[in-house]
Amino acid sequence: MGKNKNFRINSEKTKTPVVLILGVSTITLGFNTSFYDPFNSAKLIIIFILGNWLLGHLVSDYKYMRIKSEKNYMSLMLFIFLFNIFLLYSTISTKPQIIGFLGDTQRRNGFIGYFCLCIILVYSTKVINNSNVISVYKAGIFTAFIMSFYGLIQITGNDFVRWNNPYNAMISTLGNPNFASAMLAIFTTLSLSSLLLKNLPVIYKCIAILTSLMSSIAIIRSESRQGLIALFFSIIFYVAIFSYIKNKKLGSIVIFLSFFIFIFAVLGMLQKGPLQTLLYKNSVSVRGYYWRAGLEMFKHSPFKGVGVDRYGSFFKEFREVGYPLKYGYDITSSNAHNTFIQLFATSGIFVGSLYILIVLSIFIIGIRFIKDNNFEDKKIMLGLISAWIAFQAQSLISIDNLGISVWGWLLGGSIVGLSLKRNLNGNVLSENKISNTKKVVKINMFQPVLSGFFLIPAIMISIQIYRSETNLYHLKSYSANISTQSDQMINYYANTIIESSMVDPFYKYLAAISFFDIGQTDKAYKITKTLYSEDGNNLEFLKGLIALENYKQNYTAVLKARIEMTKLDPWNAENYLQLLIIYKNQGDLEKAKQMKNIILSFAPNSDARKKAQEILG
Repeated sequence: MGKNKNFRINSEKTKTPVVLILGVSTITLGFNTSFYDPFNSAKLIIIFILGNWLLGHLVSDYKYMRIKSEKNYMSLMLFIFLFNIFLLYSTISTKPQIIGFLGDTQRRNGFIGYFCLCIILVYSTKVINNSNVISVYKAGIFTAFIMSFYGLIQITGNDFVRWNNPYNAMISTLGNPNFASAMLAIFTTLSLSSLLLKNLPVIYKCIAILTSLMSSIAIIRSESRQGLIALFFSIIFYVAIFSYIKNKKLGSIVIFLSFFIFIFAVLGMLQKGPLQTLLYKNSVSVRGYYWRAGLEMFKHSPFKGVGVDRYGSFFKEFREVGYPLKYGYDITSSNAHNTFIQLFATSGIFVGSLYILIVLSIFIIGIRFIKDNNFEDKKIMLGLISAWIAFQAQSLISIDNLGISVWGWLLGGSIVGLSLKRNLNGNVLSENKISNTKKVVKINMFQPVLSGFFLIPAIMISIQIYRSETNLYHLKSYSANISTQSDQMINYYANTIIESSMVDPFYKYLAAISFFDIGQTDKAYKITKTLYSEDGNNLEFLKGLIALENYKQNYTAVLKARIEMTKLDPWNAENYLQLLIIYKNQGDLEKAKQMKNIILSFAPNSDARKKAQEILG
C-alpha cells in the first residue's frame, strides 16, 4: 500500500502540465479574424475556458491534498484571495457591470480576465516543480518561435491576414507592435537564459538561438521601445545576479554598476542623459499624462476606484490641460499604461495594494530560492525571474494585455511552484485522506466532473461573447456597403446585438449608428439615449446623443448635453466654442463671452480661440 502511494506522489511530481502549458500558449497565439475585436475578445474566451477547467483541478485537489508551506507562500495565497474579493466588490460597483466583468472595448481587462490569471498562477504553484519546470522554457521557446516567425512574415509584407492596422506591420498575434515587442522581449530573455541550462536538450537550445535572433529582429523592426526597454532591464538583472552567484565580489560590483545603468535608463526614457537616443520615444514620455490622470482618478475614488477597466470613460475628465493642447481635443486613452496605476485608479486602494503585495511576494520567494539552492537550480530560477522582470518592466509603461499577462502570471506561479517543490520535496498527499488506490481513482474521476461543472457557465458566456463579436463583425461589413439587401442584413444584425444580454454597451452604440445609417433615426435615438442614461460618463454616447439631438433640431437638449460635456471633458475648447455659438444664436451674449473667456484662459493659441474672436470680435 505504501509503495502505491509513493508511486502516486512521484507520478504527480514528474507529470508535465500539458493543459496549462498549451492553454497559455494558445491564449498568446490565438485570434479570430471573424471577430470585431479579433485579438482581445478571442484571448478572453480562451483564458475564461482554461481558467474554469483549471479551477476544477484546484477545488478537487483542495479536498484531498495539502501543502505544508512556509509563511511567504501562505501570505501569497491570502493576497490572491483578497485581491479577487476586493476586485469583485469593485466590479459589482462598476456601472455598467458588464464592463466590470468583461472589460472595456478593445481591452478586456475585467474581473473575468484577472480571476483566470489568478487561477493560472495558483495552479502553476501546484503543478510546476523542479522535475517539469523545463516544460515552461520549452513552451516559451516554441511560442516565441511562432510569434517571431509570424512577425517577420508581417514585416516582409507577406501576412496571410489583411489586418485593418494603423500601426507598424509587426503586430504578430497581439494586434499591436508595442504588445508584440514586449512579449518577444520576455520570450527572448527566457530563450537566452535557457542556453545555460544543463537539462535542456541541445535541439531546444538551437531553436532558442534561432528564436532569439528572429525575436530581436522583430523587436527592432517594430519600432517599439517597449520591447527594448523590457529586454534591457531583464538582461541587466540576469547579468547582475548571475555575476553575484559566480563571484560575490564581482557580482557586487556588477550590481552597483547595474544600479547606475538603471538610473541612466530611466533618465533616457525621460529624454535626459546619454541613453535618450536609444530609449526615448514620444509614445513612452506621453505616459506621464496617462499616469497622472490615473492618480487623479485614484484620489477621486480611493476605495472602489472609478470602475473596473473604466479608465477610458474618465480620462478626459481627469487629464491635464496640456494633453489636449498638445495632442488634440478628441485624442484619448483607455488605459493608464501602467498596470499598478491602472488598478489603483479603476479598482481602488485595496486591489492596487494587494497586487503590489502579490508581485513583491513572488520576487522575495524567487530571490530566497536563488540564495539557498545549488548552482544548476539557481540558473533555472534566475531565468524564470529575469523573464518575469521583463514582464514587470513592460507593465510599468504598457497596458495589461491578456496575451502578455498570462505569461507573467504563469512565470510568477512557476517561480513559486519551483521554490515550493524544492523546499518541501513535492506535493504531500494527506495521510488521513488517502488509504488505498481506489480513492485515488475517485479523485481522478471527480476532477473532470468538477471542471466540467465550472465549464458550463464559462462556455455559455463565451458563446454570448462569440456571437456578439461575429454579429458586430458582419454588421460593420454590411454597413461599409450600403444597398437594399445590406439594409435588411444591417437591420437583422443590429437588432441581434441590441437584444443580446451579454454584449459590450459600445457594440450597442455601434448598432445604433447603423440604424441611423439606414434611416431608422428614432430607433437610433432611443438606443443612444438609453445607453447614455445607463452610463453617464461615456463621452462617445454623449457625443452621439448631441449629434442626434442636432439632427432632430432639439437645440435645448443640445445645449444641456454640451453643458454636461464640460464636466466630463473640461479642457475641450471646441465644445466651449460650440456653446459660444449656441448662446450667441440665442441672443445671450453674456454667456457667449463667458465661453470665449474660458477658451482664452487655457487655449489662447488654439483655432477655437481664433474662431471665437471672429464670432464675437
